[in-house]
Amino acid sequence: MEELRLSAKDKQDARMALLRYYSLECIAHSIYLLALTVTFLSFVEFTPHILNVTSIVFPTFSERLVTAVILSLMASVFIVLVVYVLGRTIFWTSLRSAILGVKPKDGNGVTYDPERTTLTFLLQLHEGCLDYVKKKHGFWAKFYGLKGRYLAFVWLDLFVVFLVVSLLLLLSL
Repeated sequence: MEELRLSAKDKQDARMALLRYYSLECIAHSIYLLALTVTFLSFVEFTPHILNVTSIVFPTFSERLVTAVILSLMASVFIVLVVYVLGRTIFWTSLRSAILGVKPKDGNGVTYDPERTTLTFLLQLHEGCLDYVKKKHGFWAKFYGLKGRYLAFVWLDLFVVFLVVSLLLLLSL
């Protein structure tokens, strides 16, 4: 593989490009959190209407059971999404602060798509940032490559927990 011969300005421009990219990801995830907040408040506002409709749709079930299921579903969905987006926001913020002083990863340790023919300095720098954040902030790095099936599994677990807690609270009243 051909060695990269870049000037100091080229290296600085690469850092600036990654800094802009990481900053835009932080802004996007902050907007996702704001959208989740607005959506949650909208659901809270429409909860009585939703409960009225469900009592018509499911007349054989008790109103308390339908209420517990719907509120458990809403709570589990929003908690999973907020934790996921918040974790990704913290991860991108960690990358953004790491890009200022991280050393690029050497060409031998970089994993990249075999269909691509060049190993760019940006990729080496990005991999160096990923390694640094994974070592320093191990928990938050898990949000970078979290698969959808794990997120669905966490959501299902939370839904079951909230449903059981809701039913126990309703039965104790």
